[in-house]
Amino acid sequence: MKKFGFTPFPAQFRPAPLPPALKGVEILQALQKGINLQREGEFEAAEYQYQLVLRSDPLNAEAMNLMGTICIEAERLDLALQYMNKAVKRAPDNALYRNNLGNAYLQDRDFALAEKHLGKAVEIKPNFVEALCNLGKVQRLLLKGENARTYIQKALNIDSKSVIALTGMGELLVDMGEMEPAREHFNKALSITPNITEALCGLAQTQKFEPGAPELDMILKQIKAKDTTDKARVALYHAAGKILNDQGKYTKAIQYFSKAKKLSGFKFDIAEHIARYDSFIDTFDTDFFAQRNGFGLPSKRPVFIIGMPRSGTTLTEQICASHPDIYGAGELPNIRDLASGFYIGDQDVTKFARSLATMTKQQSQELAQEYLDVLAKNNDTALRVVDKMPHNYELLPLIYLLFPNATIIHCNREPIDNCVSCFTHNFSEFHGYNTDLGTIGTYYRQYYRLMTHWNNVIPAPILNMKYEDTVADIETRARVLINATGLPWDDACLSFYETKRTVRTPSRWQVRQPIYTGSVQRWKKYGDTLKPLKQSLGDLFDNP
Repeated sequence: MKKFGFTPFPAQFRPAPLPPALKGVEILQALQKGINLQREGEFEAAEYQYQLVLRSDPLNAEAMNLMGTICIEAERLDLALQYMNKAVKRAPDNALYRNNLGNAYLQDRDFALAEKHLGKAVEIKPNFVEALCNLGKVQRLLLKGENARTYIQKALNIDSKSVIALTGMGELLVDMGEMEPAREHFNKALSITPNITEALCGLAQTQKFEPGAPELDMILKQIKAKDTTDKARVALYHAAGKILNDQGKYTKAIQYFSKAKKLSGFKFDIAEHIARYDSFIDTFDTDFFAQRNGFGLPSKRPVFIIGMPRSGTTLTEQICASHPDIYGAGELPNIRDLASGFYIGDQDVTKFARSLATMTKQQSQELAQEYLDVLAKNNDTALRVVDKMPHNYELLPLIYLLFPNATIIHCNREPIDNCVSCFTHNFSEFHGYNTDLGTIGTYYRQYYRLMTHWNNVIPAPILNMKYEDTVADIETRARVLINATGLPWDDACLSFYETKRTVRTPSRWQVRQPIYTGSVQRWKKYGDTLKPLKQSLGDLFDNP
């Protein structure tokens, strides 16, 4: 049985004291034994073999590279990057080591370093299919769809039966709204290797499914397979839930989504979260902002779309990005990266507020310029660039201090619909609050509390875009939206569904249609299964 989530520290699992140092052929034998064990999913035992090698030969590049791959399985990217960087330093012309390091940086969302090492891998070995696919994934995550297509198509030209390339192309085509060819690529991948989790889950996103769809049986079969990892099973439970939801089997769909959340093992300390927001509200008041008048840069180029995930942020960005003078950059991590310099997320829940309070005017201007440079790398011609990172709502004090003239658009939605939509999607561990219906309801109340505070104290205007109002009267709300950016109206914004761009959020379907009202009052379909959510929302749920 494959393991998932172990911690790669040898002392915790070594069955006996390390034997004497290995020599010569014994090192090669230990490496091969480790590789065989790793292929069988026995990660701890494989790591033991690699540690034996490194004890005997501390500069062994192969062992360091393999240790890095083990650490990725353990979701310890920090350790993986350490090992893989050492491997590349020892063997800079090894294309495999470069690919693995680039892939690790890709998972760490350091796209610049990922592109650097993956590009080097392809330079060393031009027909390296996996590296080409990884380069394509970098471009896909940067929302550069056509660049991504070029890399992945080159991989397919080299090997038309590459499951990695076929699946990668399918995922890209889903992002670009080309659902039928996406299905073809996923199905071809599955015809070659029937148990590819990524292809099965990708297939579930390509259409609305009717009762009796064979794809559900394929997914359920893979869930039961003995060699399916817990991580893969989480994704498959979500895919099964999505198909059941399409089929109108709402109670059963919630059961599968709940199984996924439970198996993921994500933890969320709601008490710590509330204490953090308490510190925000206590520190960032009207006096705080009045005392910092003149901070930041006067640029109007940034447009920040914030709010809870699944609140209409993708639709709002798509409307904006349909304007000829607005570029949609997607979910940029850079504001949170800047906030990390002020200890956002530190265990000391008051540290971010206290640290940001020490920022000087010069620092605010330097950080603002750093962010503008990021926007310029994404697009250097548009008059406005949209950063659609929903959780930047937490960081509005930093955003305002850097860009007092920026456009801030807050997307909101009927609370219970918003929470249900979050629960039915497979978010990363960052969204640990999405682990059960009760917790997500409590989290939503805290989000609502914080946004109410920001609306009262931040000097800049915040445009509140309610999802239900937008889908009920798209033209009126779209005009209000574009007006908030300070740009003249353009009729192209009403044809947002025709805008060709890569969309990587779960709203891919909705933004490809003229208008989508199917998510309004969605909660009513789920009956008593939502009782914990209704209770935790309290007075924010007004349909008892």
